[in-house]
Amino acid sequence: MIRFVPCRPGLAVARRPLRPTLLAALCALAVAPAWAQRSGADGEDVTTLDRLDVRGERSTGYAVEKTPAGTRLELAPRQIPQSVSVITRDRIDDQHLQSITDVLSNVTGISGSRSDSERYEFYARGFYIDNFQFDGIPTTMVQNWSYGDAALDLALYERVEVVRGATGLLTGAGNPSASVNLVRKRADSREPTGSVAVSVGRWGEVRTTADATTPLNASGSVRARAVASVHDTESHMERYEVRKTLGYATIEADLGEDTVLRVGYDYQKKEADDVTWGGFPLWYSDGTQTNYPVRFNPAADWTYWDTTVRRAFGSLEHGFGNGWRFKVNATRDETEAENKLFYPFYTIYGYDRETGGGVVPYSGYYRTERKVDGLDAYADGPFQAFGREHQLVTGASYNRREYVNNGTFDFPGPMDSYHDWTGAWPEPDWLPIAVQSYGTTTQKAVYGAARLSLADPLTLILGARHTRWENENWEGGLTSFREFKETTPYAGLVYDIDDTWSAYASYTDIFQPQDAKDASGSYLDPVVGKSYEAGVKAAWFDDRLNASLAIFRIEQDNLAQDTGELRPGTNEPIYVAARGTVSEGFDLELTGELSPGWNATFGASHYTARDADDASINTQLPRTTLKLFTGYTPQGAWNALTVGGGVNWQNRTYDHDATYGTFQQDAYALVGLFARYRFAPELSVQLNLDNLFDKRYYAQFNGGYGAWGRPRSGTITLTYSF
Repeated sequence: MIRFVPCRPGLAVARRPLRPTLLAALCALAVAPAWAQRSGADGEDVTTLDRLDVRGERSTGYAVEKTPAGTRLELAPRQIPQSVSVITRDRIDDQHLQSITDVLSNVTGISGSRSDSERYEFYARGFYIDNFQFDGIPTTMVQNWSYGDAALDLALYERVEVVRGATGLLTGAGNPSASVNLVRKRADSREPTGSVAVSVGRWGEVRTTADATTPLNASGSVRARAVASVHDTESHMERYEVRKTLGYATIEADLGEDTVLRVGYDYQKKEADDVTWGGFPLWYSDGTQTNYPVRFNPAADWTYWDTTVRRAFGSLEHGFGNGWRFKVNATRDETEAENKLFYPFYTIYGYDRETGGGVVPYSGYYRTERKVDGLDAYADGPFQAFGREHQLVTGASYNRREYVNNGTFDFPGPMDSYHDWTGAWPEPDWLPIAVQSYGTTTQKAVYGAARLSLADPLTLILGARHTRWENENWEGGLTSFREFKETTPYAGLVYDIDDTWSAYASYTDIFQPQDAKDASGSYLDPVVGKSYEAGVKAAWFDDRLNASLAIFRIEQDNLAQDTGELRPGTNEPIYVAARGTVSEGFDLELTGELSPGWNATFGASHYTARDADDASINTQLPRTTLKLFTGYTPQGAWNALTVGGGVNWQNRTYDHDATYGTFQQDAYALVGLFARYRFAPELSVQLNLDNLFDKRYYAQFNGGYGAWGRPRSGTITLTYSF
């Protein structure tokens, strides 16, 4: 498929995988009518070109030339003093990644943990990831009241950018884990182009996706893009099935040579039936482990979990002739979820191995709503000082999240036996739904960062964000209000060893408000996550291949610690601020084009994370992971064929239960393969095989509950492009 990229605002050229010199030549040809002619001293014609202001990054292959991740400045990966991973559209397609869960499961240094069939929490460097962005606008996602965030479909996104460590400069409040930015597809073609793909897979999976871009006027200065997807599948877990529907539309208009307006809307709906809440029991009351078949579903047959997400967004970008740019982004997010759930609660007496007794069904009926308004405006560009050119970005951000959680519950007596469970259990006669909690969280911030050229090989990035954070919450009949003002610093030093290698060191932090109070009844200051990182980076073949090695240390300060005392005249415990978790480790990543037609990514990560009592935390997560994926297209006669595959390996994990002891899962690897054959430039077929050796493993084990991971599966995808 031919893509178009801007040579300057309002100007585009056709693009296939090109060398930078060829791309520059095409840009020059595109603006040839604007050239001015003059004669040289000896009479020959000398051509003077208008200035071309090229922004953006190449999206072919597995690597990008530049990204704003981390600082908002458009930099090459080796110029960013933090660990950054970018999952490009080419890799998404090769690996047949369909949801944000699929992507994060394949990112270096990130591990996941399930709570049930619908909620998947991700962690980096031992800390929970709660900071997500859409086109750079930050938002917070939490899974305790699930809004379907883990199931977001990737059909409408061009790439996913992940920055590991503390990311407070651009995201505001959160954990010192990572920030995930989902970048939407743009209407970037001045000619009609698009594709239709149909996938079929195991367990009755059928997925159809259409993606089309077209100009709306003769010059192509106004363009539209639409994406639609329908996904219907059952599962290795009996009775469970999911239906997903997605619609996305965006319009881009060149308001002048240097101004671009973009508006859009996306809609995603997920309907899941026979969903789990928790999982099956890992232990019998006699201390022996259960051994359920992979197909076992602990849910009742009337359960469901439906979510609907609607997002409207817009942006306006204006480029000034001196290299400066101003951009404003706005978004409105409305999410609704409704679910009826069945939780097989195992009493303190345990699940009896012989009789099947000891299980008390606990059911819930919930309706939740979330509304998020976001606005971000910034300006960036070069400036001169002390005889050198530097870069500056400065901006302001606003984010408001309103939520209301409604529900009702049913907690009958114990069932006779959980043996031979089939899901046949009567649906409760529900009591009226009532409000369980509601609230509003608002963040207002200003931020800025400067990239200072101290010498030809040495640059210093200094930045800060000042945030005013407010939360008003009602839960359990109690109303609370918290307000904090925090300044978040950013500092990074990059030394270019030569044209390939660079070394860096950085300090970043992030704050996380907490609701614990001290002896006076005042809220404790937010937890501060301090992230120290140092490493080396490299780029080869005109930035088509990037590598990084980072060592890091993350420290938590001001974490609430219970003193064991109550505040006089109340039942509220007294907390004091103390040192929290300390995480140390390293990340290694190599991503890009190893040789013409051969793309690959390899990531290795290891860390240790211990709390103030020197105890390991989140032990159900692997401490060491290796992730490899590659795709190869031969040159010459066999260039219609692409083959590849990958492997994800993790070390031993465990979870300790005070009653039954330690549940352990040995190290394991999941292997995948893919092959694609292009019958013609417009038509291709692709085969993806996952968990090739049918490894049996637990995707969930915590709190005494478990769930099996997905066994061997495969999909065949037929794609027609035009």
